[in-house]
Order: sequence, then structure tokens, then C-alpha cells
Amino acid sequence: MDIYLIAPLPNFGSEALIADKILNIDERYALMASAGITTVAALLEGDFNIRLCDEMTEDVDFDDPSDVIAISMNVAQASRGIEIARRFRAMGRRVIMGGPHVSLAPGDFDGEADSLIIGEFETVASALSRDLLADTLQPRYLCGQADLASAPVPRWDLYNNDRAISGVIQTSRGCPFECSFCDVIQYLGRVQRHKPIENVLAEAQVLYDLGYRSINLSDDNFTVHRKKSRVLLEGLAGWNGREGREPVQFATQASIDLSRDAELIELCNQAGVRDIFVGIETSNEEALKEVKKRQNLRRDLVTEISRIVAGGLTVTGGMMVGFDHDDLGCFERQFEFGMALPVVNLRVSVLVAPIATPLYEQMAAEGRLFTDGTETSFPGGDLWTNIEPRQMTRRQLAEGAIWLVEALHEPDNAIRRFEHLAAILGPPPEHLRASDRKVTPGKGAFGIFKLFRQAASDPRARRVIDAVNELSHQRPEIARDLSFALSIFLNSFTSLHRLSQQGSRQVHLSREQPIAQPA
Repeated sequence: MDIYLIAPLPNFGSEALIADKILNIDERYALMASAGITTVAALLEGDFNIRLCDEMTEDVDFDDPSDVIAISMNVAQASRGIEIARRFRAMGRRVIMGGPHVSLAPGDFDGEADSLIIGEFETVASALSRDLLADTLQPRYLCGQADLASAPVPRWDLYNNDRAISGVIQTSRGCPFECSFCDVIQYLGRVQRHKPIENVLAEAQVLYDLGYRSINLSDDNFTVHRKKSRVLLEGLAGWNGREGREPVQFATQASIDLSRDAELIELCNQAGVRDIFVGIETSNEEALKEVKKRQNLRRDLVTEISRIVAGGLTVTGGMMVGFDHDDLGCFERQFEFGMALPVVNLRVSVLVAPIATPLYEQMAAEGRLFTDGTETSFPGGDLWTNIEPRQMTRRQLAEGAIWLVEALHEPDNAIRRFEHLAAILGPPPEHLRASDRKVTPGKGAFGIFKLFRQAASDPRARRVIDAVNELSHQRPEIARDLSFALSIFLNSFTSLHRLSQQGSRQVHLSREQPIAQPA
């Protein structure tokens, strides 16, 4: 039986805040490979001929003759996933849908597929495989929680690896925190489940052999379970750059409390986990309280982020606007806060209420959900929130978010943050330094080179490139880190330039309530 397994393109519409999941060049490259569809492919049992399509790297082939079309999607992919399903069903194909958003809001997909997978696929993979082969496909499969110890190595052999920059290994599922805007705990639970270190290393070797030299450790909170984190990091430290292997740059996600564990920071550095995403969100403590982001409270966030960076980890920061305690001055305050951080890449988002979250229930109870169009069910794909902000309009929030993103990407401001980063970033261990050894370009390297060449033709971007080159000459031991941060910055910078050329992106605040520009 033939199965066409698809990861739809996320929503990068004309009113997106930024398009940072793909390379913004004229060829298709995903910044991160799709672990979802490769994992599903590995779990199917029986005589299946499987073809994968990650729409971030290639077009969907609507002429594919497969018997079954399987679509895995998160909230940003949901609208496109439904479009794909409708086209294939109109041709008489059987369609299966699954993934995080299908699991959280199955009612939104009723009538759009022949079968829905609700929950973690591992627990029903055998049953679904049997039913497909027996032609007894059920309309719904209700899943339990997966045991990651039995997880197979994803079918990366089926994936378009030459069009992805970073490989992906899922190391755990679940998060113990209770941020009211986060749907992770609704889907995966608050008790973390971990993949054994031997499984992680096996997957790392597969990706390494395929040519990946950048790997994302997909984890909802990498460092919250310290004992497990130490075991994993010690294993990676013994593998990365050892036994003739070239250095691999690992990235993951952690909470701010990592800053208080110097030993764990050092282990991250020794393992090559040199890029950490931290949900910094805001310096407004009342805003943090309202969404129960308790792990960020009563902390000097600038000092604690600086401590992580000094330990050898570059930080990508999540920054959010649109809380109930945010007024129109929040955009300037967030700009000043961001400029105080040794963080080049700050990922700005507007507060949304994903379906099934406590925030969604709160907004529904208060009558503040915006119900025009698809924003209520599928929020987060653009710059428009699906809630009615308390101290500004939705348009003012969108306009302020655009202003904040563009201000942070102004070349002079970016150079200041690069200089701050270069001044304090701790060096990698000797065995992971690439400056004194020949290193094979990783997967997607041609796309990154093309991004740099393209950006260099813009005089504003060229100033940032020249400044970072000078910093790399001054500190060659961190040149790879600076280059990695620069590639992310240039991709976002290019995205902003492209979006600014679209007429619908040109929004302005009313004269009565202006937002000041940065000095």
C-alpha cells in the first residue's frame, strides 16, 4: 500500500510578523527538518511504500497516486493542511490527519478527513497499520502517552535532507510549568518523559552520517529535570567531536532557571549545546503573573541571561507583547529591555490564546475571543491575535509588534547586540573548536551561503556582516557561534524586507496614540 505523508507549509501570509522557519531565498530550505513525518513513517508496520513531503522544502505532488494521504500538522500548519486534504479527497483519496492541533481541537477537523489520530501516534500505530491493510480504517483513533524508550529511529532516509539546515532529535515530551498561553502541557502533559541516552546517540549518529552538523534537541524544557539532563549532556559530550567526528552544533530550549546552575551550563558547553532558546517574554512582572510564567518572576532577567551567555551558550530569546498589563508604552519598554540583553536574535510574538489552553478558556469566559475568520481556531500564524487586548486594539498590537521587530533589526541596534554577545560569550571546549581543523559543510550549507551572498547586496545588511566579521577576527574561538547567530539574523532581516514590500503590511498607528521611534 502506498502512503503519501505530508507536513504542510506553515502560514506565512502577507500579514505574518516574520517568516523564520524557512530560508528567505529563492530556493526551498527548511531551517529544521521535519521530525514529525519521519517519526510517523518509522512507526508504520507492514507492507507500506512511504513517500514523504515537507512542504517547506518541496511542493505537494497532487498527482501522487498513493492510496492514503496522511497529514501531520500543528496550529500554524492547520489551515494549509485542510486545503491539502480537501484537494486529495475530491480525487477520491483516503485522508488521515494527526498532530498536535488535530489532537487539541479534533472538532475543527470533523468532515475534513476519513480518520483522525487524536494524541500520540505511537500508541495506535500498530492498530492503524493493521486497519489500513485490512481496509477497516476507523474514523478516530484515541491515543495514550508514548513510551519514548521504545521510539524507533525516524526514517530520515526518506526525507529531503539536502534541503534542511538542522536535523532534529526529540529527547523528551512534556513540561512541568503551567504558562496559561502554552498548549504543550494540554497535548503532552506536565510529567516529562525522556528518551534514553543510547537512543539519542543512535539518532545523532544517523543524522551525522547523513551530513548534519547542526542538530536541534527537540525538548519542551531541556533542563527542568536536572538528573536526566546531566546524563544526556555527559553522553553527548563523550560523542560530539570525539573518535574522529567533526563538531556538531546542538540547540535546544530551556527555562531561565538554567542560569542558576553553573555546572549544567558547563555541561551544555562541553556537549556542544551552544544555542538555547529561552522564553524571556517580558520584563513586566505583572504580565508574567497574569499568564502564570512563574519561573521568570523575581529575577533580574538581564543578569541571568548574561550568566548563561558567559558560560558559553548563545541565547535566542522569546519576547511577547499584548498582555493585559501591557499598555501602548510596552513596545518601547520591550525594545529597551531587548537592547540590554546580550541576545542578538529576539523572536517577537503577539500573545494569542491557543485552543484548549487556560488562556483560551479565560478569554472565552470574558467574551474576548475574536471570532471573525480562522483566528480563533488557528491563531499564531500571523501578527493578529485572536483575543481582544485590554489596553489597546488588535490593530495597535499588530502595529506595535511590527515596530518592535523592525526596531530590533535595525543594523545599528543589531550590531550593538552582537558586540555585547561577543564581549561576554564563553568559548567552546578545545575539542569542539572548528577554527583550527577542516570541517565539512553541513546539510543545507549551500542555502546558507546563498543567504549570505543575497544579504550582502543590501548595504544595511552588509554593515552587520562586516561588523560580525571583525568581531570574529577579534575572537576566532567563537567565530562559529557568531556566524550561526548571524545566519539567523540575516534570515529574519530578509524576511522583514520582503514582508515590508507587501502593501497589506504597511500599517500605522493613529496620530492620537503614536509609538516613539528608538533613538
